[in-house]
Amino acid sequence: MSLVAVSISEAEIGEGFEACALGREGEANLRKKLLATMAASPLDEAVVLSTCARVEVYFLASQFHATVDEVARVLAAELGLEDALLQGMARVLYGPSAVRHLLRVVCGIESAIIGESEIQAQTKSAISLARECGLARSKLTRIFEHALEVAKRVRSETAIGSGNASVTSVAASIALSEGGVPRVGVVGTGTIGSEVAKILRDRGAKVTVLSAMEDRLSRIRSELVAIDTLPASRLPESLASFDSIIFATSNSHYLLDRSHLDGEADLKIVDLCRPRSVDPLVAGVAGVALFDLDEVNKMVSGQLAQREFAIGDAEAIIESELDLFEELERVQDLNPLLKELYERAETTRSVELARTLRRLHNLDPAVQLEMEILTHRIVAKLLHSPASALRERGAEDEYPSFIDDFKTIFGL
Repeated sequence: MSLVAVSISEAEIGEGFEACALGREGEANLRKKLLATMAASPLDEAVVLSTCARVEVYFLASQFHATVDEVARVLAAELGLEDALLQGMARVLYGPSAVRHLLRVVCGIESAIIGESEIQAQTKSAISLARECGLARSKLTRIFEHALEVAKRVRSETAIGSGNASVTSVAASIALSEGGVPRVGVVGTGTIGSEVAKILRDRGAKVTVLSAMEDRLSRIRSELVAIDTLPASRLPESLASFDSIIFATSNSHYLLDRSHLDGEADLKIVDLCRPRSVDPLVAGVAGVALFDLDEVNKMVSGQLAQREFAIGDAEAIIESELDLFEELERVQDLNPLLKELYERAETTRSVELARTLRRLHNLDPAVQLEMEILTHRIVAKLLHSPASALRERGAEDEYPSFIDDFKTIFGL
């Protein structure tokens, strides 16, 4: 079974994406519906990756067309769209194209802010939630874990994450633009909310985090010292105590509208949410400065030149990993012996390459990258024939003796 992706993104459909954004409740509902679908369809495993700029379902299935149609139907129902309308918005990717797309997404190449790091935490959360509810098992977990490893490599070996161009850092800068010790409220305890709260605290702000979930607030209190917490129900009465407030949570309705502000307020509001948490009409309240996600993205666009220049290097790493990725996925499904063989070869490759690069300490970084890609490909090509032979002989009566010879030849 090959990976399949059904993707709807803001980059593809523009302003119409907001109608497709899923809140936390919508994500949970979609997972439940896909889990129910598994019982009566060829759908085998699935992961929902939902962010402020994309809604995607990655899945494995024994039948391609029937399962794509069923996943699209379930997704359309959760988004409240006609099937035909969703088909016009969504991209369907299969096999290597789906894997490449996942790698590009997790590495931040497909993000509005190129190289942003939040997508990695969101991807970790997506696979974790899918596993917890039984929607994803071993194979899809391996695919996502490998994608996250590739993202780490891209960030460490290229400049795609350079500088301070992130949603969280820009949101914090807006809140801190006044002098003194600003009082900032942060609504949301997920990856982005926690990160912006930490940035604000480290820069000297007085920070209060609000959430409807007490367990999340307890985690914030234990992990982020010197930060106050409040239940989200206290938001309306707390507004007057904040100079700025940042929304970074998932909702299906507005958490803040004009009725909460008594006609005027001295308040900066940053809404990082899709769907929006703040009614756009709040911008008309005297004394309010409202910044939405589009405006935040525009503020960082001028900082992205170096990251854009690094896209080529990131794509080269992705392509080099893709070759090995496909072979490893075939291997890991078939035989632990093959997995051991590939892991040993990869260890040898890494050690010998590192030794060579130490001797050639003044080697150009671009040449080092080419050597990395080259050695990956050599390993994949050299082991392709013995791996194929092992798979082909699996059904033969003499397979046990063949395995013994195989182990002897390769020292396993």
